Amino acid sequence: MRKWLLVLGLAGAAWMSFVLYLGSLRLAMISNYPGFFLARWCVHYGGTAPSLWTLWMFNGLLVLTSFFEWVIVGITAWGIARRFSK
Repeated sequence: MRKWLLVLGLAGAAWMSFVLYLGSLRLAMISNYPGFFLARWCVHYGGTAPSLWTLWMFNGLLVLTSFFEWVIVGITAWGIARRFSK
């Protein structure tokens, strides 16, 4: 079970890394809205161009929340499958 959760989490992190590599913030917002909202809420900049550190924080929060989102989806799917298998 733990291996599958790790695999799903890494798949979620890889997906968000790929989305950020493409540079599509719209796709990032659609595929991980809670993480996008959290990153936008936590990372602020003063109206000028954001610094490199601010961009790393924003992208890092998106990747981290995508990891946890996919782990939660895996736990939910495992619970549903376990309930129907009985």
